[in-house]
Amino acid sequence: TDEIMHQDIIPLYAADIQDQLKKQFAYLSGGRGRDGYPVITFPDYPAFSDIPEKEFQNVLTYLTSIP
Repeated sequence: TDEIMHQDIIPLYAADIQDQLKKQFAYLSGGRGRDGYPVITFPDYPAFSDIPEKEFQNVLTYLTSIP
């Protein structure tokens, strides 16, 4: 089973993870896919492999919770 998909999701606020968001390893570009869902962009980030899993999860949880 995929641990990430089975975790309880706790609402996150930008203020709670502002340092993680400032790294900009992932962000909402403002675009939408053909199905209307927002596009999450992963730009070239030299230290991507050094991002802790929890930090990555926090940012993606936050970005996917924005209406």
